[in-house]
Amino acid sequence: MRTLSVAFSIFLFALAALGQTANGTLTGTVTDPAGAVVANAPIQAKNTGTGFTYEAASSGTGAYTLSQLPVGTYDISVSAPGFKKAVRTGVEVAASTTFRADFALEVGAATESVTVNAEAPLLKTESGELSQNVNYDRAQELPVINIGGNNGGGGNVRNPLAVITLLPGAQFSNENTLRINGMPSSSQSVRIEGQDATNGFWRQLNQGVQSSTDAIQEVSIQTSNYSPEYGQAGGGYINYTMRSGTNQLHGATYLYGQNDFFNAGLPFTDASLTNSEKTGQHIRNSIRRYDFGGTFSGPVRIPKLYNGTDRTFFFFSFEQFISHTLTANVTNTVPTTAYQQGNFSSALNPQLLAGGVPQTDVVTGNPLLGNEIFDPLTQTTFNGLIVRQPFPNNTIPVNRLDPTALKIQALLPQPTNGLLTNNYIVPAYFNFTHIEIPSIKIDHNIGPTAKISVFYSANRQTSPSANGYTQVFTGAEPLDQLSQTTRVNYDQSITPTLLMHFGAGLLNTSAHNLPPSFDSSTLFGATGAFYVNQFPNITPGSDFAKGGSSVGMGVGFGATVQKDTKPTFNTSFTWVKGSHTYKFGGEAILEGLPIRNTTRANGVIGFGQAETADPYTTGIQYSNGATGFAYASFLLGLENSLTVSPLAAARLGNHAFGIYAQDNWKVNRKLTIDYGLRWDFATLLSEQYGRMQNAAFNLPNPVVGGRLGTVVYGQNCHCQFNGNYPYAFGPRLGIAYKLDEKTVLRVGGGLSYGTSPNNAFLTYSVPDFYNFVDQPVAGLPAQQLKYGNPFAPGNPFGNPPLTYPDLSQHFPYPSTPGYIVPNSPFISIDRNAGRLPRIAQWSVGIQREVLRGTVLDVTYVGNRGAYWTAPTLSTYAYNTLTPATVAAAGLNPTSASDLALLNLNITSPLVQQRFPNLKIVTAADGSPTVPAVYPGFPATQLLQQALRPYPQFIGIPPFLGPPLGDTWYDGLQVKVTKRYSHGLDVQYNFTYQREFALGVNSDTGYLTPNAPPINDVFNYRQNKEISAFERPLVSVLSLNYTTPRFVADRAGLKALSWIARDWVYGAVLRYQSGQLLTTAKSNNGFFGQLGRGVMPVFNNPAVWGGGNTYQNVVSGQSFFAMDPNCHCFDPTKQLVLNPAAFADAGTGQFGTAAAYYEGYRWQRQPSEAMSFGRIFPLSKEQRVKLQVRVEFQNVFNRVFYNTPSTTNPTSLTFRTNPFPNGQAGALSLGYGFVNSLNGSGAQPRTGQFIARITF
Repeated sequence: MRTLSVAFSIFLFALAALGQTANGTLTGTVTDPAGAVVANAPIQAKNTGTGFTYEAASSGTGAYTLSQLPVGTYDISVSAPGFKKAVRTGVEVAASTTFRADFALEVGAATESVTVNAEAPLLKTESGELSQNVNYDRAQELPVINIGGNNGGGGNVRNPLAVITLLPGAQFSNENTLRINGMPSSSQSVRIEGQDATNGFWRQLNQGVQSSTDAIQEVSIQTSNYSPEYGQAGGGYINYTMRSGTNQLHGATYLYGQNDFFNAGLPFTDASLTNSEKTGQHIRNSIRRYDFGGTFSGPVRIPKLYNGTDRTFFFFSFEQFISHTLTANVTNTVPTTAYQQGNFSSALNPQLLAGGVPQTDVVTGNPLLGNEIFDPLTQTTFNGLIVRQPFPNNTIPVNRLDPTALKIQALLPQPTNGLLTNNYIVPAYFNFTHIEIPSIKIDHNIGPTAKISVFYSANRQTSPSANGYTQVFTGAEPLDQLSQTTRVNYDQSITPTLLMHFGAGLLNTSAHNLPPSFDSSTLFGATGAFYVNQFPNITPGSDFAKGGSSVGMGVGFGATVQKDTKPTFNTSFTWVKGSHTYKFGGEAILEGLPIRNTTRANGVIGFGQAETADPYTTGIQYSNGATGFAYASFLLGLENSLTVSPLAAARLGNHAFGIYAQDNWKVNRKLTIDYGLRWDFATLLSEQYGRMQNAAFNLPNPVVGGRLGTVVYGQNCHCQFNGNYPYAFGPRLGIAYKLDEKTVLRVGGGLSYGTSPNNAFLTYSVPDFYNFVDQPVAGLPAQQLKYGNPFAPGNPFGNPPLTYPDLSQHFPYPSTPGYIVPNSPFISIDRNAGRLPRIAQWSVGIQREVLRGTVLDVTYVGNRGAYWTAPTLSTYAYNTLTPATVAAAGLNPTSASDLALLNLNITSPLVQQRFPNLKIVTAADGSPTVPAVYPGFPATQLLQQALRPYPQFIGIPPFLGPPLGDTWYDGLQVKVTKRYSHGLDVQYNFTYQREFALGVNSDTGYLTPNAPPINDVFNYRQNKEISAFERPLVSVLSLNYTTPRFVADRAGLKALSWIARDWVYGAVLRYQSGQLLTTAKSNNGFFGQLGRGVMPVFNNPAVWGGGNTYQNVVSGQSFFAMDPNCHCFDPTKQLVLNPAAFADAGTGQFGTAAAYYEGYRWQRQPSEAMSFGRIFPLSKEQRVKLQVRVEFQNVFNRVFYNTPSTTNPTSLTFRTNPFPNGQAGALSLGYGFVNSLNGSGAQPRTGQFIARITF
């Protein structure tokens, strides 16, 4: 309550402010025939649909402004004594834009009038901002808003954000990518009726909280140089204006449908494998998707009680999406019969190579084979190395198999073919998604000076999320989510030149994602059961070429009940004085994210090859594989990792505020200057009772003898982990100058700020959870599978059960008394986290009306972003060695033999010889420890672990990481707009752009597409790279054409006119550069030796892009073995990359290659969509119309491919995949391998049919 009181106090202090509404503005000047200004002339704007009138008066300089006008069509009238009344009709007011209408009065009687029909201006003469308004009446005529998906399933309700693809400098791809002018993906702000409607769970998941597309009048997208009233947005400020009713009854009903009848088949598939009647055909999965609904609007009339004509209006909308899919092209890998019995003789690969040299067993001298499994019971020490003997014939005796592993294996399906991989065809399965979106908006005219509007929308989504597995282990997470949006806006004209606005809203979202119940004691017994009745999340493990099991078991990250409650407020005053229009404003956003969390309470268990490897081989970089086999480790019950958490209820939250002042100064009829200042403030996400952990690198840890590096909780320390940034001041300047009546020069620049770090499901990780990881060099697994939960009541280890909250010191958690294996907390909060990203942006452009109704706009757009959240740049969180620290420890960082010591156990004689200070002491339970590191430090740990800055930890994920990310953008944006005439409207844009990034590509650095690769995190500037999203050349053409009717006076011509008229054609054609490919990763093992690699350090920021250095580029070599755009290669037979293009970095060296190169791009994949249809009048006056059309995506059915494997130029080539006819021998692995199995990556033509009746 105290936080809320402070929030409201700050907000009320900022009441002298203009909130971000979804309305528009009318402005202009009033002059007499001689050009002199006319002061105090009354101006009235009447909405032709509702009859609402809005009044103002010209100032002493003849200027007038009518702001906060709802979107619609207006008639404007101006009258003054001694002059005729001037009327301009049909003025279209768009959201968040300014329409200029100047009046030159004529001398005459006030009873006379002069009427002029207005035409919406194409030239922007009132500001220097860059924005685009998209009317959804036009957008819905284009093949751009569809119900998505492809032959593989998917699909969703129509997404109104899809119109972003029409903008220059913008990228949009469903829920994954929304990027404008080079700024991080998903850093946008989405507003409904001027108030925040961004998904608080995760900013990129927009459709779960959206309103119906048919309920939206238009969207205003501010892309650069926007005025101070818009703030806390990075890549775009997106403001939806919802439709309102009018005095006339209007309505519509529509049906969008997708059926596999319209679709092309999946390339590289053979439907006859599952249906003999389809010989020679590709698979076309059965798809039934429908999006239907309707709208109804008009005045509120209650017979004999109330007539709302000209006063009260409603607009009701209902939309429902239903998707039923039958999926029949999924294959997975399950263990072969031999594997199930422990016989892995068929898994053996050729002799391992290191540096091109064949490797042998250090004990026997026998060839060391890939996937060879070694017996843990034979483990011993040989010349200081921990070694094992291989299982004879690579087969595990049946009596050695873990009993719980056998129970789980019995649940798996049997193979459906004789292959090692992709040997199980998942039975065709049905899935459905249902989405319902009702909404209503009420507008009421309280009086001549006051209006109020109320809007409500709900979005309900349900789905079983079926995956083809109905067994108890299914990983399907059923979805049940409800999001509700409420808005109240009130406008009051205090005087003709002073307007007040107030808005309040609430976004409330609840999501239930809970799987079927399962009693885990049936697997582990009562003393090993986990804390929630769900099947444990188990990954048995699979080799790409030799199989195992790729079937995911149990639910993973998202099994929760969570909510997002977000009240929002804004308020405004607009004051017209002389040639100035002053605006003062502010907003407040208060967000809470409560959760009932079962994530990890079911146990997360992983298996890997290391548990059945020869321990001494761990860390050695083999070019063609490794010893050990993941599924063999599973059968032995040797866990690679185990994570467990108690059930918990937590609540994250944060607040954001903004205030600003601005002036629109009409210097003269040619020159307008916008200037102003905005201040933003936001708090970092925090747990309401201080129960979220934070890694404190500067405080002593009592668990490890007082060594620095521990965990603190806000509730214990009564402290704040970060300092919220108070200096986010953003000046803005825009200039518009009319060079002549057809040409405008527009210049703008300023500073703006984004939002504090995205939640991105951080709520899942607020409760403490505990990781147990293997020690592969020591031959120690994380745990034995059969024991289940090591914290279960009555467990054999004597561990107390986990509870929440537990604010005591538990990192690392002692395995047994006196024996403390390194382990990490899961959250690191940077001291400067929460500093708002700062964007310096500027533009210079020329607009020219080249033909009547056609405008050419050429603009240079630039911006520089700083202080973006960049988790992969957190040097503390890596907790890693550097060449300098290696040298300080007495080792040569360029010596192969010295570096090899880093991956040896401290028990190794070689390590003991070089580091006599690391004396081994036997603990009370007989475990070898190294007290010189810290009391209880296991001697079985690697030397690199002992040398880490914080040896009690591994890597710590910096979820709320340091604000160190930078972005650079420069673009030439050319746009041609042809206004609708003669049945045709066209928009074309071309963009040439360069984009660079340092540590940031998306609003959060994890679980997002194109996480930025980091070479050396300690060499900050070296990590500036081409943004992985960059497409330097983009060309987009969108058009609508309706065939006109022509006048005919004879029967034959009338018939011809009827046949030819009212046909509709639409197209959206996007052509762009190909996707960047990542440079080959180094195999020199340097990152692994420094403790900076991805595995086994699964908490490390390396997981998000910082776990590899690169190889070196070889001069004169092409990156490609063949042109990816030639359409001439067969991905089942040919590898497309040239391995000679790269040479590995030397011992102890970072690679010199960049992460990306302009010439290293995958094939161009154009997006081509077209629609064809016809309009049928259903009434004589054509007030009722039926439109029927079909739309096609990838209309020319071009074949697209997945990006190729780019990781390792020396990787072996395998041919174990089936060809489309089912025969084995197709490529399955290799450098440059393009996965086309079952049509993977293909986007064959899909179609949808549309029927819409309007009246």
